[in-house]
Amino acid sequence: MSRVLISRNMKVSFTDLMIFRNRWWQHLIFWVMALFVLLNIFKSSGSPEKIDVIYTLIFTLPIACIVYLNLYLFVPRFLRKEKYLAYTLFILVLIGAGALFLYFLFENLIDLVLPNFYFISYYNVYILMLYTGSFLILTTLLKLSRSWFMLLRVERMTTSSQLKSLQSQINPHFLLNSLQSIYALSMENSDQTPRVILQLADILKYTLYETEQPRVKLEKEMEMVTDYVEIHQHRIDPAHAEIKLEMVGDPQGCLIAPMLLIPFIENSFKHGLQGSPHGAYAHIRVEVESCKFLFQIENNLGQTDSIQSKEKKGIGIENTRQRLELLYPGKHNLSIGKKDKSFLVKLELDLNE
Repeated sequence: MSRVLISRNMKVSFTDLMIFRNRWWQHLIFWVMALFVLLNIFKSSGSPEKIDVIYTLIFTLPIACIVYLNLYLFVPRFLRKEKYLAYTLFILVLIGAGALFLYFLFENLIDLVLPNFYFISYYNVYILMLYTGSFLILTTLLKLSRSWFMLLRVERMTTSSQLKSLQSQINPHFLLNSLQSIYALSMENSDQTPRVILQLADILKYTLYETEQPRVKLEKEMEMVTDYVEIHQHRIDPAHAEIKLEMVGDPQGCLIAPMLLIPFIENSFKHGLQGSPHGAYAHIRVEVESCKFLFQIENNLGQTDSIQSKEKKGIGIENTRQRLELLYPGKHNLSIGKKDKSFLVKLELDLNE
């Protein structure tokens, strides 16, 4: 059965290691169980005798050869390559050939190999085809199911690794923008600087202790967003720019992936508020109803240089797209585009678990 290479920086559980290392033990356990079942079918009396054990071993050996011929030749060459018709034809031939060989073995060959025992063929070719076919189908299903479970484990570990990587890229970027806002206030000797520092401390506490969880309370996420927006409100000139945050609905009882909204807000502030000297704005609206979440942010089309234009297509928004695909497959709708003279982002999430 196929091996899967796992990156060393991924954490693999004890059970995962046992699955990959104990492949031969699994085969041994299967055949021991198969021999036990067949022995109880073939035994001639209440308790198995020596001749019953020998008969079962001889009967199982050709079937085992057929099984491994299927697992290591026909499955990888035909079934995994989706050549279903060819695979079906080969399996039918294999079942028929195996049944004929078993019949011929116990009718003719066995007396030449073991002349001191008297063996007969208990079953006709049709019944022997059922035996060989049952073993082939069962072992093929076991192989495919094992591969499927391994694939799920690898995908789960890969998804977890990707999410950690994406989030680690978002958080430093977010922190840098917040520090820039505080720096601007300190340069102006603003008496709001201590309050903003405390707000940043709350945000850092949130990012350190809350964002390691796959989901956080929506109200906590919105508190962090509010602090972040207020930090930037101190940085702009109200006469030339406007930031508006509106929240409607009750977030109680809803969970959301942490730090999911910040990249959109960062992008809006960078390319709207900081990209225009006059008439800049960023309007943010959040609606929650029965854990149906709507986030919308609209900003003016600011004038950015070529470097900023490239950054606009950088990691922030793209990472958030990837996170949404990983965390909310089929449960989100994201639209980003221009509307008249503004730039509009609309995100709909179904937060019902």
